[in-house]
Amino acid sequence: MAFGKKPTPISKERLSAALRTPAPSQEMQSARRGPRANRESTWATCVLVWEPKGREEGICIDISATGARVRFRNKVFLPPQFHFVSSKLGINSPAEFVRQDGHDVAIRFID
Repeated sequence: MAFGKKPTPISKERLSAALRTPAPSQEMQSARRGPRANRESTWATCVLVWEPKGREEGICIDISATGARVRFRNKVFLPPQFHFVSSKLGINSPAEFVRQDGHDVAIRFID
């Protein structure tokens, strides 16, 4: 009971209509995105660099052929495009911002 009211009963027609509605399928989700590349866990220092004079140092925690996940000490604000540089991994590539989850940032390498 929410706030002293009895819940209203759902009619059989409404319930059957709701159950007939198809749920989002895996096919639809895979059409939006391509298959995920295999990621390799790592712990390598990296730097994201952009013009004019922008620079953030972080740790690359996993990497794939298409992108990487970078962890920072503090929450960072990045431009849409920058350069990803890691001497330990031997990478100096242009990249773009994908999403941010707290201190972790997902990036995609640009060819």
